[in-house]
Amino acid sequence: MSDFTAHSSAATSASTSSSSSEKPAVLIVGGLGYIGRFLALYIHQNNLASEVRLVDKVLPQLAWLAPEFSEACFADKFMQADASREQSLSKIFTLPSGRSFTYVFNCGGETRYSQEDSVYSARSLSLTTTLARECARRQIPAYIEFSTGMVYKSPSSSTIAAGGCTETAPTKPWLKLAKYKLFAEEALEKIRAEGEKVREGSGLRYAILRLAHVYGEYDVGFLARGLCLARVYQSKGEEMKWLYGKDLRIATVHVQDVCTAAWLAAQWAAFPSSFPKSPPPSHITHNARIFNISSPETPTQATLATIISAIFNISTGFHNTLVSTFARFNLESVVDDVNEDVLQPWADLVKKKGITRQGPISPFMEKELLKDYEFYIDSRRARE
Repeated sequence: MSDFTAHSSAATSASTSSSSSEKPAVLIVGGLGYIGRFLALYIHQNNLASEVRLVDKVLPQLAWLAPEFSEACFADKFMQADASREQSLSKIFTLPSGRSFTYVFNCGGETRYSQEDSVYSARSLSLTTTLARECARRQIPAYIEFSTGMVYKSPSSSTIAAGGCTETAPTKPWLKLAKYKLFAEEALEKIRAEGEKVREGSGLRYAILRLAHVYGEYDVGFLARGLCLARVYQSKGEEMKWLYGKDLRIATVHVQDVCTAAWLAAQWAAFPSSFPKSPPPSHITHNARIFNISSPETPTQATLATIISAIFNISTGFHNTLVSTFARFNLESVVDDVNEDVLQPWADLVKKKGITRQGPISPFMEKELLKDYEFYIDSRRARE
């Protein structure tokens, strides 16, 4: 996303030219997750912060960190803790230097699909509310919440023609994960309003990033599963067919662009008056704190199929309307059949390569990921 990159150049130049004492102190919760580790690397490579603390429930030794993350996620920056537990907060927010955090990024929460409601409530919603209340109490200058663009109602033809769902588009989450992300977003505004009632200007200062499918190096998400599936079809010498038609849009964004957007969002939340198009702090509504983060060009299934065909030298195509209609009403059995067909060949490929410790990537497909949903979000507000 070149627009983000251009804005970020000025921001990082200003930060790197400042003395260490003037640079922000940064807390990244979920710091060893996919976005969290890249955000830590982005901050480290651009020398943006005076201090960085990564908090995660998973130890670095078990997080599948690639060598380039060793310095950015070094042991002296890491703290193992559960930020959804109030008893952990004092330890998390206390720095040896005595400084307070300037920016808090919540990259945590449950990222697995098809979990029970209670799992998303405990691991995502509870984390956001606990962390945000602590940030409000401590008057942290900026709190950044990573949400998802899957909270929107599937766009109408007129919305598609206009460029996708804007931040004010109707919401109707199509995943349970997204439903609880939306609950978390709403909780942030309640916490801000509570603070404003106590004293004007003392409410939570936050920004919400509604993300497209995030991809990049070491990706284990939606696009990575598609690539794993393609490798299996290549090994079997079979055509890889897609459901629902070639024109279905699938919003994507590179993880580096997410990191750039997150840093700019933190600067905006802390110092909105420094952004020319931002309204005065007292006039910033909840919707104005939400930013869609997506690549300017949203690929269709046809685009992705063409790319995959070129990478793996396989034939790709699309199921007919009858098959796609059957899948809509029998998705669970369709997904079970796909997984039964690909998981053993994938295991055979891994064994053939001599891989004894299988990594986090897999062609295993979740039912929720195969829903007939037009994922198309308009990120012009963020890019402007």
